[in-house]
Amino acid sequence: MIRFSSSRRASTPAPRPNLNPASLPVLALAGRAVITFRNQATGTHMTVRLKQWRDRQDKKKRLPIYSVEISMIGDRRSGYEYAGTLFSDTWRVKLGRGIEWESRTGRALAWLVASIRNPEPLRGRVGIFHEGRCCECGMPLTHPESIDTALGPVCLARVKARLLRSVTDAQIEAMFVPISSETDVPS
Repeated sequence: MIRFSSSRRASTPAPRPNLNPASLPVLALAGRAVITFRNQATGTHMTVRLKQWRDRQDKKKRLPIYSVEISMIGDRRSGYEYAGTLFSDTWRVKLGRGIEWESRTGRALAWLVASIRNPEPLRGRVGIFHEGRCCECGMPLTHPESIDTALGPVCLARVKARLLRSVTDAQIEAMFVPISSETDVPS
């Protein structure tokens, strides 16, 4: 059995966050997001899956309801735990069975919802990563520009069309500016 010393692991640089915090509300609620949040100070992280519900009769119609699953480092479990349901039109949260607000998962879900509503406090404190799949459709991303935006070209066009109803072109472009380092985040 090979063992590595802790000093060897500590010298390995942490990966660079690949998502701009300004894009978090759009990407998290895109439809099939898998996003990892890493605390820059402590190095701890959690991974979140948000899956948008669809209408039972018309599968193309998306509902403002998301299933939220959370996997946290050090939870002594493998895989994700169902945390609850997020209703994005009212920002109401219904906790999953057996989850209490005071539990670690309940606190993580409350933090997630607050971060989606206002991602500004995350700048420089929390690194945000995606898993290399489109946050809307779940297909693998291969083009460098798609990897930077976390959306494939077709899905990015759809998301921009939806956003144009409420924000300007300049605001949309600012959301999807790639970040260059952990501390250099566009404002």
